[in-house]
Amino acid sequence: MNKTTRKIYRGIQLSVAAAAALTLAGCGVGGPVDAGKKQDVAAAAASEGRTLKLAHVYDAAHPVEKCGVKTLTEKLAGSGINVKSFPGGQLGSEAQALEQVASGALDMSIAGPSFLGVWHEPAAVLDGAYLFESVDHFAKTLEGDTMKKIYSDLKDESGLQVLSGWYYGTRHVTSNKPINTPEDMKGLKIRTPDAPQYMLNTKIMGGTATPMALGEVYLGLQQGVIDAQENPIPTIATAKFNEVQDYVNLTGHLVQAVNVVTSASIYDSLDEAQRKALDEGMDAAATSVRECVETAEKDTLAKWKQDGSIKVNEGVDRAAFMDQAREALPGQVSWGELYKEIQASK
Repeated sequence: MNKTTRKIYRGIQLSVAAAAALTLAGCGVGGPVDAGKKQDVAAAAASEGRTLKLAHVYDAAHPVEKCGVKTLTEKLAGSGINVKSFPGGQLGSEAQALEQVASGALDMSIAGPSFLGVWHEPAAVLDGAYLFESVDHFAKTLEGDTMKKIYSDLKDESGLQVLSGWYYGTRHVTSNKPINTPEDMKGLKIRTPDAPQYMLNTKIMGGTATPMALGEVYLGLQQGVIDAQENPIPTIATAKFNEVQDYVNLTGHLVQAVNVVTSASIYDSLDEAQRKALDEGMDAAATSVRECVETAEKDTLAKWKQDGSIKVNEGVDRAAFMDQAREALPGQVSWGELYKEIQASK
């Protein structure tokens, strides 16, 4: 995606985000404070500490919320920072919430690398199909110098500051027929998040990408608007996609992070002790989320195999998908050489 297209894409998202912010204001969220109450509000804020609003699209039962946000909140107790979470897309989609962080209407959001790539293209590299073959390789890369440099450049270019990366899970395709090879993907309308890299991954794997907000996917599958979708096991389970799909095909095409993002201005406005507490809380939350997600992946697959609520297809020719993606992807993105370097670093 060239710079002009990227600006148009971001401009559309910003307009939608602004409309969402106006709607929230009309509902009393972020509305004006009565002049006579300003002193009381200030006094309460001083005694209770600073509250940061955090938005994400995942269900309240998802590990992002019940493990990540929960751990973060616990670790920040007594630090002078409180986190108020808005799960389930209450404040908009991933793209909209990220736009609100950039505009100053929201303090923090959780977004995948593809959405960060709209603001700084190399940040999308972590969402390149078949980049990683293990969670350990993923974690090593996320914590390494390469991503630190990319996140620093993202901050300089956009004002968005990545606070942490949480293991979101390994993405697989669900469908109403077995998918074993790229040929089986042809003609299938596969839901993806509305970010360019997700759509490119699906195209490279052989399917037809259909962008859709996560909260709309269940109904879209139920009504046949889309044929399939791709997500990690915990998300498939909490969103109950196993109720409206017959197969979970273990393509393992993306070992993925979601990023907790704030603005540089918000982070810099914290005092040194608060920044230290926030950084340490994010580290603890990342550890907790990985443990929860890996446990959920294992336990949920075992449950599905036992109860048959969705057929677990372990016959996927991952090598065929991997070879196709690794050959085609580098030439279609600006960070192709970086993609190959990270692969080789395992």
